[in-house]
Amino acid sequence: MVELTGKVAIVTGGGRGIGRSHALALAKAGATVVVNDFGKSFSGEGEISSGPADEVVAEIVATGGKAVADATDISDWDSVKGLIDAALANFGRLDIVVNNAGISRFGRIDAITGDDWIKTIATVLTGTAAVSHWASRHWREKGPEAGRRIINTTSGVGLTPIPDNPMYVAGKAGVAGITISSAMELAELGVRVNAIAPVARSRISEHVAGDLVKAPEQGFDRMNPDHVSALMLYLASSDCRFTGRVLGVIGDDITLFDGWTISQHMDNGENSWGVEELAAALAKWPVQQQGTSQAGKGVMPNPTPAQPVLDALSAIENA
Repeated sequence: MVELTGKVAIVTGGGRGIGRSHALALAKAGATVVVNDFGKSFSGEGEISSGPADEVVAEIVATGGKAVADATDISDWDSVKGLIDAALANFGRLDIVVNNAGISRFGRIDAITGDDWIKTIATVLTGTAAVSHWASRHWREKGPEAGRRIINTTSGVGLTPIPDNPMYVAGKAGVAGITISSAMELAELGVRVNAIAPVARSRISEHVAGDLVKAPEQGFDRMNPDHVSALMLYLASSDCRFTGRVLGVIGDDITLFDGWTISQHMDNGENSWGVEELAAALAKWPVQQQGTSQAGKGVMPNPTPAQPVLDALSAIENA
């Protein structure tokens, strides 16, 4: 049993789905929780409301836990300072940050609008960076202390990209990147920074996959967000031995991403390459990045096999 008594945690996007599960799990482990959620739709539309966060806080308090609701829009960099200040004003300290909030809009790169791009990146990537920024500024003012944690939410689609959602893909890839860089920057303050790439039931996954993510009538519920929260609790705990890592989870399958790696190398003996020489040398290399499947039960099938994409290009180029 993870013991987090005395710890204060912030969970962004904590009013529904995976974030709600995270907030409840942290409270059950003894942590005091600031439940942040701005109450809009999964695409970021609607009016700001603390309603979803209030409901989660009520659940926590009803079971004897401590929590407060917060409706700060984390896409507003300067306003995020108020979220950190709220944790400190209510509970006197901050130990754990779970950056879970995100929105998603869909469309190909030639069909999306500037508003789609700006708002998605602002919540998914800028929001993660802003909360991490203000939390780590507080920690730097306080000085080094063991047990601090930042747990970010990336996505398999940011690490093995898919079509039709370029801003979400870019934002989640960026979250993985700042997870690794922040881990190096904040180690001297006692902060471990890791990320989770979850596949679980949420408003976004229900929109994309529909019945595929519904709870089964019987048997193992692979899409239950509690599976993600179990990994989150490990990363929040003193048992965690990782920093700067990205772990995937779906059901009982846990995976480790190693990010971009160098798969090929060549040189020309310290002589400049000519175009014809490059063409001949590069003819042996794979022509397209292929999505890397997560291990176990078809967790993350390659969404963009190389051959269909190449066939489409060839049909146009050879017309």
